[in-house]
Amino acid sequence: KHPDGKFLIIGGGIANFTDVAATFTGLIKALEHYSSEIKEHKIQIWIRRAGPNYVEGLRKVKAASDKLGLGLKVYGPETH
Repeated sequence: KHPDGKFLIIGGGIANFTDVAATFTGLIKALEHYSSEIKEHKIQIWIRRAGPNYVEGLRKVKAASDKLGLGLKVYGPETH
């Protein structure tokens, strides 16, 4: 545990063939499973992703974050 918390950055370029919403399904399951540990260790999570179906993927992960009270920062291809 670090007194100031930690950061987890999940980023990637613009995927050509990867369905971003499908890959975020696993991430959402992990957030649900580890939400108490994420809060306990004050882990800030920032996500930047683009590619096929990225809008739906970012929407889903943001909704999961809001439901779990994690406060994820979510960005699409507009952020470089």
